[in-house]
Amino acid sequence: MSASATAMRAISGYRRLFRARRKLFAGDVRALAESKIAIRVEFDKNRQVTGPPEHLEGLLSMIDDAEDMMLHGIVRGELNKERNVVEVKIGPEHEARMDEGTMTHVDPITSETGDRIGGDGGSQPKIEITKSSGGGGGSTSSQ
Repeated sequence: MSASATAMRAISGYRRLFRARRKLFAGDVRALAESKIAIRVEFDKNRQVTGPPEHLEGLLSMIDDAEDMMLHGIVRGELNKERNVVEVKIGPEHEARMDEGTMTHVDPITSETGDRIGGDGGSQPKIEITKSSGGGGGSTSSQ
């Protein structure tokens, strides 16, 4: 693959990651800012990378994997303090990749988030997962 084709794939991947982060973190100013910095740092770190085509292809594949994870591998939840429930809406793009074991297990992305959810030593909130595929979907609670 030519250097210009590799550069175009990298630029395209950079843009795709920025679109994916905007979709994943919509409404979360802090997550948007931190993800912007993290993506930029990784791209700057590899800006001058040269080497065998397999190495460059590996880096480009990592872009595809990161985009896929952001769009299909991470779901957001909102803490409903009144009900002591983290409400997670699972879309069709997530549901197809989840098995029953993962449908009932959700990990916070950061320890800070986990501390905020666990909060003041009270009971851990339940995870309430709502499937939003097609026709009305149902609700599953656990944890």
